[in-house]
Formats: sequence, structure tokens, C-alpha cells
Amino acid sequence: MADSTTDQGFSCRKKPDISYPCSWEYKVIGSDRERLEEIIEGACAPLRPAITLSNVSSSGRYYSLNATLEVESEEMRLNIFKRLQDSKEVKMVI
Repeated sequence: MADSTTDQGFSCRKKPDISYPCSWEYKVIGSDRERLEEIIEGACAPLRPAITLSNVSSSGRYYSLNATLEVESEEMRLNIFKRLQDSKEVKMVI
């Protein structure tokens, strides 16, 4: 017999309800801060995201940058994510 709480656990796989346009933030992680900024600017062009430092690893090897900008649609949001993710110099995009 299925537990109703278990069934509800799958609801997190639903597509999020996002109203566009909206402000969106990407967290981008890599080892070269300046290069990450260039990659973010290129992925978001022609828009100019606000880029801020989020964290530096304790060893100083990795940087985490936040890139915030106004996205007009889901397609735009996902395309920027894919361009960031496709860069070999980017270790992770959240």
C-alpha cells in the first residue's frame, strides 16, 4: 500500500512555476576568477549581469561567482545555463 507522504515526495520533480520576466541568479564555480567573469559575460550577452564573488575555497583554488540578471523567458534562462555549463573552464553551475 502506497504511503501518501511518499507520493508527495515526487512532487519536487515538477517544473517550477516561474513568472517571467524575473531576476535570476546563477552560481558559477571554477578555478580562474577573471576567466569565469568573461565566460559569464559572454553567456549572458547582450545583457550585462551583476557579477559578485560568492566564495573562495579554503585552498584558494576555486571561486564561486554569482551572476544576477533579468531573464525574459524560460528559454532564455535555460540557454544561458547551457552556455555556462558547456564551458570547459566552468566546474559547476547552480
